[in-house]
Amino acid sequence: MAGAGANDAAVGGLAVEGVPAGGFTPIGWQAREIIDSILDDTSPELAEVHWRLRRSLAAHPGSPEQALLAHLMETSELVNHGAG
Repeated sequence: MAGAGANDAAVGGLAVEGVPAGGFTPIGWQAREIIDSILDDTSPELAEVHWRLRRSLAAHPGSPEQALLAHLMETSELVNHGAG
């Protein structure tokens, strides 16, 4: 990643893309940690989960709590639809 831009913030000295200049709210940081832990899991069976989560992040740039909520709602809908 090149330098931090207007929509980037630093975490542990590293720039994080899409983070508003003021940073995230506390719940935004928690959501980002959850998202990162999911995306860090390299299990092959999670490929579709990763794809849906990244799509949700792209749809909600700079708002990880909204991205995570949208991802969880979509996942719940898929699971519940499959169970019916």
